[in-house]
Amino acid sequence: MASPTRPHRTARPRLASMAAALLLVVAAVLGPAGLPAQAAAVSVTCVGSSALTYTPGMRFTPRTIDFTETNTYTGCVSSDPAVTSGSTADAYTAPFSCLNPLITGTGETFIDWNNGQSSTFTLTFTDTIAAAVETVTGTGTITAGEFAGASAVIVWTYVVPNALACLTPAGVTSQSGTILITILGT
Repeated sequence: MASPTRPHRTARPRLASMAAALLLVVAAVLGPAGLPAQAAAVSVTCVGSSALTYTPGMRFTPRTIDFTETNTYTGCVSSDPAVTSGSTADAYTAPFSCLNPLITGTGETFIDWNNGQSSTFTLTFTDTIAAAVETVTGTGTITAGEFAGASAVIVWTYVVPNALACLTPAGVTSQSGTILITILGT
């Protein structure tokens, strides 16, 4: 009759080989320090310009306006060295007036990066006016595309429309300003 330990002896070299292979796989996944591999940190900062057009022009009385926005992001400093600039082109139709905030609430915006990638942002917007300067701030996350999962803050700054232009039949047909975007995440 065979010894009960014999099957274990013949199985040990196979188990040892399997254990060694498993340890190599675990080491490759966990890295040399034995810790889980971490995603690279994401960091992007861009400055740029923003151009708005209103058709028909904004007046003091609210009316439905086709609003287009073109943003150009330049001077980007990014954890992805291929990202050096970007652009956005958005269009909305909504009631606007010279007295109403430009945009509030939650919405999406998109940036096309110079490296052929894009990012989809879901942002909550606030709009403040102080000392003839309008500041629109969008805070949220990137929900798809390049830098997905990272936090984002976009700040648009515009000179408040000229009140006399708001009184004319044509109204205010354009605004321009600056833009700053900050993206952070892991």
